Formats: sequence, structure tokens, C-alpha cells
Amino acid sequence: DFARDRLMESFFWSVGMAFEPRFSKCRMAVTKAFTLITVLDDISDVYGSIDELEQLTDAIVRYVTKYSILL
Repeated sequence: DFARDRLMESFFWSVGMAFEPRFSKCRMAVTKAFTLITVLDDISDVYGSIDELEQLTDAIVRYVTKYSILL
């Protein structure tokens, strides 16, 4: 109940990114990723302490660096 319900908003963002019918699987994947990120953000806002959030941030930075994601 504490997480935002933004499924349609996430879907509309994905439609804006890949609007052609042949990209339907891409839209589904992007919508799922956006929804997961939103829920994780809400969980960290409500339940995360500063130390835990710093550890999470460090883990994400290491993951992105290791796999060259978003670079």
C-alpha cells in the first residue's frame, strides 16, 4: 500500500520511447523496469537507513561499472 501505483505512467513512458508496434516486447520490458525502479525507490524512502542506502548505492555503482551498463 505504500508504493506508488504508476503502471500506466511507466507504460506511457515506454510508448514514448518505442512507439512502433514491432517494439511491443521492448515496451513490456521497459515498463517492468520502470515499475520495479519505482517500487524500489519507495521501499528505500520508507524503510532505508542512511547506511543501508549508501551500501545499496555502492553496490549499484559496482554493478554498473563491472557490466558497463549505462556507459
